[in-house]
Amino acid sequence: MDPLTALGLAGNIVQFVDFTSKLISTTQKLYDSSSGAKDEHLELENLARNIQEQAEHAKSRLGGVSGPAILSKEHGTILDLSDQCIEVSNQLLSLLESVKVKGQHRGWDSFHQALRSVWKKEDIKALQQRLDRISNHLNTRSLLNKQDDVATKIKLLTMQNRRLEASRTREIKDLGDGFDEIFNEIKKEGSRNRAALRQLSLATEKGLGYASEQALLEYIRFDTIEDRQIAVREAHHKTFSWIFRSSASEGSQSDVNFADWLASESNIFWISGKPGSGKSTLMKYICEHEDTREILERWAKAKGQQLFIANFFFWNSGRQALQSSQEGLLRSILYQILRQCPDLIPFATPSLSHGEDSSLQFDETLTMTKLLGAFQGISTHLAMAKVKFCFFIDGLDEYEGKPGDIIRLIELLKSTLQVKICVSSRPWNEFEKNFGQDKSKKLYMQDLTRGDIELYVRDILENDVGFQELRRRDSHCLDLIQDVVDAAKGVFLWVFLVVRSLLEGLTNADRIVDLQRRLRLLPTDLNGYFERILFTVDNFYRKQTAQMFRVTLAAYNTLPSLCYWFIDQEDPSLMERLEVGPLSKEVTSDRLKQIQKRLNACCKGLLEAQTMRSMYLRVEFLHRTVRDFLLLPEMQQMLDKRAGEGFDANVAICEATVCLVKTAPQHVAHFRPFGSISKLLVNFFYHISVLEDTKYPITIEVRLLDELDKALKKHSEVVDTACSVLSGRLKWEPDSDVLDAAVVFGLHRYVSVKLDRHSLSTSRQANLLLTALLSAEEHKNRIPPTQMVSLLLQRGFDPNLPFNQEIGHMNATVWKFFLVQQWKGRNIGKFFHLTKDLLMHGADINASVIIHKKFTAAELVKLLLSADEARELEPFLNPRPKEVQRARGHESRRKRFIKSVFGRREGK
Repeated sequence: MDPLTALGLAGNIVQFVDFTSKLISTTQKLYDSSSGAKDEHLELENLARNIQEQAEHAKSRLGGVSGPAILSKEHGTILDLSDQCIEVSNQLLSLLESVKVKGQHRGWDSFHQALRSVWKKEDIKALQQRLDRISNHLNTRSLLNKQDDVATKIKLLTMQNRRLEASRTREIKDLGDGFDEIFNEIKKEGSRNRAALRQLSLATEKGLGYASEQALLEYIRFDTIEDRQIAVREAHHKTFSWIFRSSASEGSQSDVNFADWLASESNIFWISGKPGSGKSTLMKYICEHEDTREILERWAKAKGQQLFIANFFFWNSGRQALQSSQEGLLRSILYQILRQCPDLIPFATPSLSHGEDSSLQFDETLTMTKLLGAFQGISTHLAMAKVKFCFFIDGLDEYEGKPGDIIRLIELLKSTLQVKICVSSRPWNEFEKNFGQDKSKKLYMQDLTRGDIELYVRDILENDVGFQELRRRDSHCLDLIQDVVDAAKGVFLWVFLVVRSLLEGLTNADRIVDLQRRLRLLPTDLNGYFERILFTVDNFYRKQTAQMFRVTLAAYNTLPSLCYWFIDQEDPSLMERLEVGPLSKEVTSDRLKQIQKRLNACCKGLLEAQTMRSMYLRVEFLHRTVRDFLLLPEMQQMLDKRAGEGFDANVAICEATVCLVKTAPQHVAHFRPFGSISKLLVNFFYHISVLEDTKYPITIEVRLLDELDKALKKHSEVVDTACSVLSGRLKWEPDSDVLDAAVVFGLHRYVSVKLDRHSLSTSRQANLLLTALLSAEEHKNRIPPTQMVSLLLQRGFDPNLPFNQEIGHMNATVWKFFLVQQWKGRNIGKFFHLTKDLLMHGADINASVIIHKKFTAAELVKLLLSADEARELEPFLNPRPKEVQRARGHESRRKRFIKSVFGRREGK
């Protein structure tokens, strides 16, 4: 149980017991109140309802009555005491209702007198003894014992707030200081200080509210949310400064008035340009420049409103769907809005979660409907919140769908939030039609960057020693700069490549005529340039070049440069021979230097190692245009031919990842759920799922997964959490291993092999079956999600097995927990089909499932299905005696066993 939940509940129980005991044992006179009851009676009523609400919250956080959360003895005691308090309060509340003052009529003179008139002396004594027992179990000392737990929770809230970059730093610090003051007050007076106990209740509720805010932000956020913006090159020194000049200012290059637009009420601005002209670099420059915020803040403050800025960089080279989808755009924008302005979270929450305040619950999937609902909820409160938004959205042409779809979404955001939006894209007709009609609200990069290109070329060349020496010998050097600028036609990427070629020439002591000839021979379009680079790669390296490009094109996510080092070894037995253990810093550094040189030699700068927020340098294409070029049919054919007949990018990535895991630093930070190793393994399981195709021998898949399993188990001898590195991804089994992951990712063939080779305990079977059931919606498996469940059931996995009896209630089974999760709104994918499969394999329809009341499993299934679905399952749902069903279940399992051993012969 969360420390704040436990503390809040315990504080209310102490308060309730103290107050109720005094109320029962003392006589006080009635006096008028607006509701016709004594103030003390109202306070008792409020305390009772408080305990009831907090107990329900605590239970919901524990996963309900059949939930899987670990329940410590102390927390179990608190919940039990809260139930007793609720029972006592219900008795007293029914009494209070009967003794409320009606109009001018005064009933009994005291509560004590009323109590005596309704109950016998023995009943009152028994009630007081019950309160004493509760008090003995939980007193002010037990509250004070939780001070350290609360301090730890505040630290965790602070750390999470920092990680999410949320705007609750001051509030969380104040909350921690407030708890210290409250505990000090309780130390002085104990439960007599009812004001301190009330403050304790309020403070815990506030802390739980902050935790819920963080949970919501974590739910919206995704791993690669900032990767593209980080990967975009920084603008060269002093370039793009013209963007903030007003159209009327001296030195303005054209009638572009971006600065004027920032300060105006106009809501759309379009930045367009050729491929490689620097659109993303300019967008990054704008997003991160202080002048942008300064101008926008003046605009917002003039209206008496607060400014919030958000941005999103589409990236179809990122390969993860969220980086190039509408969902990714909305999640990124919503996340940035809510972390900056958490006061808007309550307006977005109803569309994204179930429950209230401190007990929010989230569905497994975050749909477009929910996201748009959250924006709609925010929009209805904008006037009251007094906020202004400005969004910067880069790369509309990298959106995965049709241009018209993303245009409509931009228009929807614009109308819903009354927001200013700056977008960038290539000059496609659809974008020109919708965003390019007003000349003062658009710009074309190639028309404006001539000065920037000249500045860049001059700065790079004039700081090169070789160029400085050549300039002293030949005055025509400066003409070379103008030649480059003239030939560039506004394409910054081409300039970058050309300057790099000229620097190579200067390294080789080229004369000015040599440099000019070199420039003339270079293709003036990017595809031609890329082709020239590929055909100038030394023949000796062409195989490695093709393999590196093949791997980068295939990779589900950008790969660490050390993966390329392992791939480059061309040793088919390296993975098995490699010992498990961390590399020294010296070896790691040496290998990084080696692979950097190999990438340069083989790929001529078209692949680059970029620093992300990770423990590894990651390799990515120099620019999107490189990837587009390599995907051309003729280039694909060339890469296939050069890579070699036996080379497979998916196998190479999997082998290199296992090697990387084997040599990973043995530190808990790397092996935590959602840590660096976890991200590597998600990439690994994507690629190994490709190997499920029957064209691949099953031995490859088994070899890779078994080696990974050995590596994680070996690491776990040093790092306890190594084997559970995927538990955050699997969202169920706390000690997940490779077999659990294989079930989640739909590795049907591998799971079949392991079940053939190994006999599993019933508890292991239960956990695997539950993992399969709850994973049906989480991953886009290459096989239908129900097939994994069917496989396990056909292998004799019993849906009525108890699972992990150390957690939850002792009578929890896979089947009952599956139903409870659907009831709670988890929206398990393929629920009807899974339920049918479970019933066909002996799921107990007479099992008791307690939610807010007791149901049979059959009754609950009917409530969870549509009428048509329930009718289809009617033959399975007809109640029958448990003995008959149990016998049929045993008979079904016996038949499955015989069939697995003897095939179809039993029926002959």
